Amino acid sequence: MAPEDGALSGDVVIIGGSEIGYHVARMLSERGISARLIEQDPDRAHWLAEKLPDTMVMETDATDIEFLERERVGDAEVVVAALDSDEKNLLASLLAKRVGAERSVAVIDQADYVDLFEAVGIDVGVNPREVVAEEITRFTRDGGAENVALIENGRAEVLEIEITADSPLVGDPIRESIQSLPTDVVIGAITRGGEYVVPRGETVIESGDHVVLFVEAKHADEVSSRL
Repeated sequence: MAPEDGALSGDVVIIGGSEIGYHVARMLSERGISARLIEQDPDRAHWLAEKLPDTMVMETDATDIEFLERERVGDAEVVVAALDSDEKNLLASLLAKRVGAERSVAVIDQADYVDLFEAVGIDVGVNPREVVAEEITRFTRDGGAENVALIENGRAEVLEIEITADSPLVGDPIRESIQSLPTDVVIGAITRGGEYVVPRGETVIESGDHVVLFVEAKHADEVSSRL
């Protein structure tokens, strides 16, 4: 079946075999659009492969950037993040954009996050009314890290930190200041005076900014204490 007029003609990558991810893949297949689906859980991946014979199902961790590069996810016309939490979808979308994906669509459970996702470079944030996403464990960490979300079974964390004047991130463009932190740290968002600031290489972080960072769990304490 050929794609419908005005429809996508290129490769689509779906990250997450949730019910939403499954139905997106099924509908794309019905419209003759090729898709690849990434699902980490072996049992779920096997089930999806049986139900979606025209979809390439890959059983792996979608936050593994080496895998994303090896499988040329960056060549996709669209990447759809349909994991089971907003934090995972934000991280997966940012990584897909980093490796070159043309457009990214993220499923967002919290409607208030839609503007944030789009402010940091996600092309489309979708908030289906009937989606019930699993809540991410949150807790308060001593010190400047106000909120922490555990993602990918504790493999990585999302830190929200209020930046102080003596933080190594203050005063220099992000492309320079981030060099003082572990290489896996990604600055996902900045809020300043209640307004979103898109973090770009030339952006200068100021004292009082609230910064959302993605960091491997093994480096979370170090990053939190240094910022």
